[in-house]
Amino acid sequence: MIFNSFAYILVFLPISLLGYLFLRRTRICNLWLLTCSIYFYAVGNWWWLVPFFISSLLDYYIGLKIFTSQNKNIRKYFLFISVSINLLILSIFKYGPWIIESASLIIHPLNAVNFVIIGLPAGISFYTFQSMSYSIDIYRKDFIPHKGIIDYLSFVAFFPQLIAGPIMRAKDLLPQLVKKRDLISADVVSSAIFMILFGLFQKIVLADNFGTLVEFVSEYLEPGSVGSLPPGLGYIYAYAFAGQIYCDFAAYSTIARGSAKLFNINLMRNFLTPYFSSNPSEFWKRWHISLSTWLRDYVYIPLGGNRGTAALMIRNLFITMFLCGLWHGAGVLFIVWGLWHGLLLVIYKKFPLDLYLNRYLGKFGKVLSIIIFFNLVCIGWIFFRAPIEHIPAIFNSIILFPSSCIEAIKANIPYIKLAFNGTSPFLRTLLDIGWNLITSQGVMFICSWFLLLLYTVLFLFDFIGYRNKCEFPETFSKMKTIFQVIIIVVLLYLMLFFGRREANEFIYFAF
Repeated sequence: MIFNSFAYILVFLPISLLGYLFLRRTRICNLWLLTCSIYFYAVGNWWWLVPFFISSLLDYYIGLKIFTSQNKNIRKYFLFISVSINLLILSIFKYGPWIIESASLIIHPLNAVNFVIIGLPAGISFYTFQSMSYSIDIYRKDFIPHKGIIDYLSFVAFFPQLIAGPIMRAKDLLPQLVKKRDLISADVVSSAIFMILFGLFQKIVLADNFGTLVEFVSEYLEPGSVGSLPPGLGYIYAYAFAGQIYCDFAAYSTIARGSAKLFNINLMRNFLTPYFSSNPSEFWKRWHISLSTWLRDYVYIPLGGNRGTAALMIRNLFITMFLCGLWHGAGVLFIVWGLWHGLLLVIYKKFPLDLYLNRYLGKFGKVLSIIIFFNLVCIGWIFFRAPIEHIPAIFNSIILFPSSCIEAIKANIPYIKLAFNGTSPFLRTLLDIGWNLITSQGVMFICSWFLLLLYTVLFLFDFIGYRNKCEFPETFSKMKTIFQVIIIVVLLYLMLFFGRREANEFIYFAF
């Protein structure tokens, strides 16, 4: 079930909430939430429940064994079982098809083996990491396990964050589920509903329209098409996908947080205006925060973190970002994307460009550093999104664009001369030049304006959040009533006139 569907908004969420309100003071409240969460997940495919229950039940029982054992070696043994089996399950479903497909390039010509490709259960990377952190935290004595299996399963399966996060820790979410929760106030209700509304706006108006641009550019590279991109469309591809993946994933997280609030549950913030980052360290504190902190606490710091020599720190960064890329998907380009960010982290630690620009150029340097780093992030998004066979054409389009612009300007020099020597009216000349540029760069011109419009809307909302050091929906409760009404009306009209009608899946469902 997806958030941007009538089934979720008008049927599932109201029924789940109504049942919770009746049962919230009883022992079976979490059983109701678990039942709703299982149904929410099984609607996609019932067999997804098999790896889910294997992973979650394994960690529940292993967590109890680790907690009750006083022998350090036995505790390590059970932790090893938990981590190994979880990673094995994840590898079979997520990386098995990739490994089999790669191996079949060698084996298939010999007709040695026929392989069956297994589908990927939605959200398996999210709930595997969430469940696995439960065992690790108990081993570290950071958390005391809860003996109620229904409460534990409700923690892993809690439907707002089940499929695409945020990845919650047991110590943050489980205590909220165990306690008897009071009715939420009218202010919290309005804040929760606005989060859901704003998330839907991010998805159907921004993300899906950014996606339209990405698909439009991709059509140039599909079999049977020209096979190359006009100069400049590579920029459209990179910038549009940067907007799509951010708005799409942030939309899911925002709707998840809003939905959870209705049940008096607070999920962690997963984004914090990441495209206002001026360096990679800041970016990973603002982008997919639940994953970046998970990798920091369970991979980077155990490897040694910043301790030791510079060479060890670089090794730790590259291992962490390699795993970050691999977590996102089975494929060489996901790994390349992860290593690209690892490289950026290392470069900025050695040569902090943003600090130099801030020091010598002040506020302009801050803006410039944000623009530079945003473009570096967009380079990475090309590897993340594009098939490997399309990447040369995309980068070729990017490289050729400046020279094509110069050629367009040269072609209009006669018109410019006519304007300045008085032979032709200046305004008419400007119109002629503009028309010539539109006809010569027509596709690029139209796509650019559409892209600029979407980014203008995105920038306005994110800039308000950036100035308030929070996400835009979190500023809603601080607004005066008149401004709240205006914002809601504006969002509704934008969704009505510019929202995509089809219920497109969220990108991170694939992870």
